[in-house]
Amino acid sequence: MAIGLFSLPNEILLHILNPIPTHELLQLTPTSHRLYAIIIRILHQRLLLAAELPERTLLLECYHPSVRLTEPPLYCTYLGTEGLDRGIIISEQGIPGHDVPIGRLGDYNRLYSTFKPLRRAPDPAARRMRHPAGDIPGSRTYPSSSSWMEKATSSGEVVKQTLSLDCHELFTQLIASVNLVRSGPRRGLFFNFTEIVDKGVVRVWREWLKRRADGTTDSSAKDGGRSVAIGTEGMPLVATAEDEKILWTDSLKRVGLKFNVRERRWRRDGPVLMVAEEEVPVSYDVEFEELLIRTSHLAFKVEESLIEQSSPSGKAVVFGSFARESAS
Repeated sequence: MAIGLFSLPNEILLHILNPIPTHELLQLTPTSHRLYAIIIRILHQRLLLAAELPERTLLLECYHPSVRLTEPPLYCTYLGTEGLDRGIIISEQGIPGHDVPIGRLGDYNRLYSTFKPLRRAPDPAARRMRHPAGDIPGSRTYPSSSSWMEKATSSGEVVKQTLSLDCHELFTQLIASVNLVRSGPRRGLFFNFTEIVDKGVVRVWREWLKRRADGTTDSSAKDGGRSVAIGTEGMPLVATAEDEKILWTDSLKRVGLKFNVRERRWRRDGPVLMVAEEEVPVSYDVEFEELLIRTSHLAFKVEESLIEQSSPSGKAVVFGSFARESAS
């Protein structure tokens, strides 16, 4: 007697679907409610793994065009993913049945993973730490985003740049790019560069800097400095894409930067005669607070990096010496 696919237990279906790439897996979601629920669970696990960047590092390059040749890349350490680690799917309850809300798949595309830019690379020993057995996302013992954030920011390291505008300038610019790399055997040696987002120009307006320095940026409802929206079944989701405090590197808002801004006060004589609307030269210290990446986009890029790793080209890039090594 022939056995149909849907007569198989959920555990077998999980093993069948798990090797399928994410792009192809998403095309199977309209098949049935049961298959949809199983795929949602697989995607949830992939997003969790992608956000923590197994054996990989995020490199952020963000600089004013005038310091393009001297500004070093920043290493980004994982802080957390609001909404994902709150247990959108509680895995210990098993695979949900036919009552899975259809809108939940869209909620995943609104999640952002946050990273802390640092001057030095994170400790490799700390990166190898895994959650103890039984630490399931959404459980009592699983570390939340706030605990990751407190641990990452306790080092006291501050990464900042100074932006200056002359009296006639309405804005300045930053060049930003983010790459996902696999760490090599030595510090500063990286393999498998995967571009998270194309190198883009971030326009930083004088008025935006002034509002951020004065602390007058408007925001609706706030939760830990971010706007809050309500997702499927009343679950809180972080509406980061609408946060005015964040500057985005691309029009799709896949990668953003959150800054703390402080005006630099100079002791100087003001002009004797000055028009009321006339601007004066100003300088601001901008501190890199967070790098935000859309979690679903990051998951696709991690998967792309794994595919590239399976067919290595033998190339490596060494930062500092600017030497490139290729396998002969």
